[in-house]
Amino acid sequence: MDLDGRDKADFNMAVSYLNRINILFSACDQASISLDIYAWFHSLLATYRELSTWMTDKEIIAFDDDILKINPMISYAYKKIGRTGQTEIPQDLYMSLHKMELKLRQVTKKSGLLMKMADDAFDALK
Repeated sequence: MDLDGRDKADFNMAVSYLNRINILFSACDQASISLDIYAWFHSLLATYRELSTWMTDKEIIAFDDDILKINPMISYAYKKIGRTGQTEIPQDLYMSLHKMELKLRQVTKKSGLLMKMADDAFDALK
């Protein structure tokens, strides 16, 4: 029992949590490769929600600012694609999505959610 009187589970969701994050980053990769800005943005939002518990208040504010900046660009570009069929992605939108994804990946690194890489497989077992 915890200090707040809540019973604690005998197991945790660490493996499934890391799997969800991996799936979300894979979705980001696929959407960015196929230049699907709508899917990319929403995959980033889902990833942000999953990683938000590992973020500082300052990081959350910065991501919220990024989302507020990117959302209108997505809406405009998506409407333009629907109206004209033109699929060219504005450079500033692409780079904003790219930078947001890089920052999310940095959160995973800084939070220790990535496994350390070992030059020698034997060392990885230690």
